[in-house]
Amino acid sequence: MIDNFHNIVKEKLYIGLSIKNYKEICSLLSQEQKTSGKGRTHQANYWKQYFDYEKQGHKYIITAIHDEPIPMTENNNIYGKYIEKLILDLLVQKYQSKNIHSNRRLYLSKDSMLQALNMVNSNYHYVKFNTGKTADFIKVDKESLKEFYNINNKNLTDAVDRALNRLSNRFLVIWNLVHTIALNEEVTIYNNEGQKITLKENHVTAGKIELEYINTYEKLVAEQMEFKSKQEIYLCGKYKEFIKNVCEQLQKQGLNILYYYRSYDIIFHPDVIKERDKLNEFLLEYEERQNVKITLNGIVSKQIILNAENRQKEAKSKLKPVFGKRNTMNQDYEEQKNVRRSQLKYITDTSKIIDTVINYKTKDISSNILDYERMKRKRFNKKMDDILK
Repeated sequence: MIDNFHNIVKEKLYIGLSIKNYKEICSLLSQEQKTSGKGRTHQANYWKQYFDYEKQGHKYIITAIHDEPIPMTENNNIYGKYIEKLILDLLVQKYQSKNIHSNRRLYLSKDSMLQALNMVNSNYHYVKFNTGKTADFIKVDKESLKEFYNINNKNLTDAVDRALNRLSNRFLVIWNLVHTIALNEEVTIYNNEGQKITLKENHVTAGKIELEYINTYEKLVAEQMEFKSKQEIYLCGKYKEFIKNVCEQLQKQGLNILYYYRSYDIIFHPDVIKERDKLNEFLLEYEERQNVKITLNGIVSKQIILNAENRQKEAKSKLKPVFGKRNTMNQDYEEQKNVRRSQLKYITDTSKIIDTVINYKTKDISSNILDYERMKRKRFNKKMDDILK
């Protein structure tokens, strides 16, 4: 049963809505204005169950509205202390690098950050944009795989954001989430051994002008593709096509942007740098670093299964008893989702997906999926040849 606040959110908010300030969003949602920082934090966590937003100064920009409230068990802080340890450790390694060309900042895409923290494995990014092929290859429901990313990608990156906010609050780091653009130009970098490497793409932080162009053409292309939100584009498996179309428009305007993505830009707080001895406190020994990574990976896996089991229980409670076989033709989206979640396969599929994209022991499977697709095409072509003989 959808609660009253969820109804208010659905009625009052929409993706892209800009709300002037905290007072206005509370008024719009009939929420009490909290006067303490702790009260506002609890309120923000409550809101995150129903919708997502970005802060731009005092403004609230609505970025997503959830089809159903995300349970608090999926929004908690069980990963926090491990993420904080590993981020500080990564920063110390970066700062103490012997490479004189190092800029001593941690600059990673969202997926790269999750992989660096061992919260996901090397398959995570590939599978995110190849859900259809992967679902077929590992024999799981395609809708369950898409849902897996829709729910867990947000939960995991939110956990990283919260950890960074706590580190920032303790004056240990300064961080921003920035747009990174891949420019079509060669650039020379240096690896940890100081060796020169020439890359065909130059990845830099987007400036104000680039961001204005990106925002303008994202909206235009979304309208042309008949989508109302980025979330809808992603869920329909069209995100790659969307970015490609946006970049084609940008290139017509004289910008040589191949693609773009969101990145973490993290540096130590200046006060930490002043106390150089303090840096060594954050550096983990190899064995401890591995133990923290393995522990975090295990907690992520267990929590994802627990959350899936909770969703299954909730789905079962919402389904009306029926006699005989269900008529799937007349089911609406909500009932179809609850039927899918209520089946035993939903949990076994979740376990398979975890083994594929989360478990740190799993090796890269992208080449296996490509080989599988090639074999499928060969079999199909042979079958067609036999029919046409």
